[in-house]
Amino acid sequence: MFSKLLLALSLPLLLASATSAQSSTAVLRPAAAPPAAPALLDVAVSDSSTTYLVFGGPVSLVDVGMANNYLVKIEANAVFVRARRKSAPPTPILIRYGSKYWMGRLVYVNRPVLQLYDFQKDGALSVSGGSSEGTAAGAAPENELALDKEREKKAAVEGKLSQLRKTREEHQAVAVVDNDLVLSLANVRNDKDFTYLRFKVINHSAIDYNVDFTDFQLVENAHKKFLARKKNEARRPLAPSGGLANQVVTGRTTGYLTYAIPLYAATDRGYLEVTLRELNGARVLVLPVPSRVINRASTI
Repeated sequence: MFSKLLLALSLPLLLASATSAQSSTAVLRPAAAPPAAPALLDVAVSDSSTTYLVFGGPVSLVDVGMANNYLVKIEANAVFVRARRKSAPPTPILIRYGSKYWMGRLVYVNRPVLQLYDFQKDGALSVSGGSSEGTAAGAAPENELALDKEREKKAAVEGKLSQLRKTREEHQAVAVVDNDLVLSLANVRNDKDFTYLRFKVINHSAIDYNVDFTDFQLVENAHKKFLARKKNEARRPLAPSGGLANQVVTGRTTGYLTYAIPLYAATDRGYLEVTLRELNGARVLVLPVPSRVINRASTI
């Protein structure tokens, strides 16, 4: 009788202890691991040729993690990418086209590339590779500059560039000579929105110089030493807003290149770095244009 009474009294305590143990076990159970993020698609990039990315809508934004290592141009629904130097480190790239976003990774490869990364069909990727002669299985977009899409402004910019082409040369002292090539600043003008630049290229070699990329960067805190790299040196890319693409200066001749870039104001410690890269070759021309030359330029 006593044992039955003891069992009746202890049963609720045993049940409570079991319930408490189950609750403790549930609390200590580790949470499920979050799903792994999908790996970014690697886009092969070289410093000797151009890689093309085409999307199903107009591209309005390109953000490169290490912008100083890669050249980027936008034209309608296409993005053109090229490495500034050999062995450029990998970096992420974010592109907004239409109302959508795409993210990948730029990876330098030590071989010539001419590839079309086509994202137009339902977001699925199709890649067309090119041969050493420059032909591609897929039709690559024309290599044009990132022109402003407002028709009136574009017409005004091109009209002022046409006017600048007829002006007499004024700045022959701002020049650089390398690889039997001479790059000099011929003319510069400003208006309220753009800086208009005209360059002279003298090709003393027998090989044509086919301009593929013309890169503009505003460099600040250079301490008046154009070619000195400072730790606090700031660089900002300036995308061309007008001009011609893929201009060719044939061997033993002189040619002129005209561009419009967004208007900017630089200090006495800053300058505009202009870089010309040829389509199939390694002859690179880098011309520093002092800020005072642009700041004091006449209006157009």
